[in-house]
Amino acid sequence: MSTLNQINKITIVIADDHTFFREGLAKVLSSNDRFVLVGEASNGEELVALATEHAPDLLIVDIGMPILNGIDAVTQINHLGIGCKVIALSMHTEDSILLKMLDAGAMSVLDKNTAKEELFEAIDSVVLQDRLYFPADTNAKMLALLEYVGKKTTLDSPISFSDRELDVIRLVCADFSNKEIADQLDLSIRTVESHRARIMNRMFVKSVAGLVAFAYSHGIISIKK
Repeated sequence: MSTLNQINKITIVIADDHTFFREGLAKVLSSNDRFVLVGEASNGEELVALATEHAPDLLIVDIGMPILNGIDAVTQINHLGIGCKVIALSMHTEDSILLKMLDAGAMSVLDKNTAKEELFEAIDSVVLQDRLYFPADTNAKMLALLEYVGKKTTLDSPISFSDRELDVIRLVCADFSNKEIADQLDLSIRTVESHRARIMNRMFVKSVAGLVAFAYSHGIISIKK
C-alpha cells in the first residue's frame, strides 16, 4: 500500500507513449521539490510493472496507450491492491472514455494542455487531501458522469445510513478533506477515516469517486445545476 513518506515527498510514476510529452511532464514535475519521479512508462504493461515495483503515491496516466491502455492498466493495478491514486491525462473528451477512466478509479481527469499550476493543485487535492479534482470548466460534466457511474451499483435492498454517516457522505461530496470533516463534526481524523471506510464497504465501492457516484445516483445528495 503506498504511503507518503515522512517528509511528505509525493512519489509519482508517469505513463505516456509519446516520448516528447512524457519528458516534458517529467521536467515539470522535477521543478517542484515535493515530487519524486520514480518511474516512466511508455505503455500500460510497463505502468503495471512500475506500480507493482514502486507502489507510488500517484500515477499520472495517459488514457490512450499501446499494448495495454491506461484504463485497463489502472484497473489491473487496483485489483492488485497497491493503492495508488490516479490522475488521468488525455486529449480525449468523449463521455464513454471518461466514464471508463472514472469507473477504473481515477480521481481527476485533466486535459493534456493543463497548466503546471493546475496540475500541481490536482496532485495536492488527490494525494494529500484524498479529494476528487476536476477543472472548473468540466466540473459539472464530470459530476454528471460520476452520477452515471454510480447507477451501475444495484442493490437487493436500500442501504440506510446513520445521521453521522450521512453527514460524512455529504461533506465528502462537498469536497471536504478528512481533517475538515473532523473539524466540522468535532471528530478525530481517525474516526472520520473509519466512517468513510465503513460507508464505502457498505456501498460496495473502492474509491472516493465511487462514494461520490453512489451518493449522487442514489439520491443521497443531488447535483447542483
